Formats: sequence, structure tokens, C-alpha cells
Amino acid sequence: MREANETLKPELTTTDVAAQIGVSVPTVRALAERGELAGWRIGKSYKFSRKAVEEFLNRSARPLAA
Repeated sequence: MREANETLKPELTTTDVAAQIGVSVPTVRALAERGELAGWRIGKSYKFSRKAVEEFLNRSARPLAA
């Protein structure tokens, strides 16, 4: 069972973001490298704020066809 602080961690990993937005980890890295998804790099890893992911999803959302 996950602890509460683990569930609400302030930053997300590439794996977390990939699962949340439904793409692969390499795609998340590519989005970050192109500046389409705001994040910061720590060594070879990326970290993302929940707000940055939410903003990305809002910008990327496409209206459903009628």
C-alpha cells in the first residue's frame, strides 16, 4: 500500500507523466527536450510539476468530433 506522501509527491517522473498522459517514456522525454512540456533535468532524469503536466494537457486537448 502506498503512503499518502508518496501518492501526493510534488514532482512527477517521466514514467509518471507517461502513464498519466498515455504516451511512452521516450515521448515524454522528447516533449521535454522540445520545450513542449515544462520540466527540469536532474542528471539524466527529468522531473515535472503536476501543474506543468496539467497545462500541457490543456494545450494539447483536441475537441471531439461532432
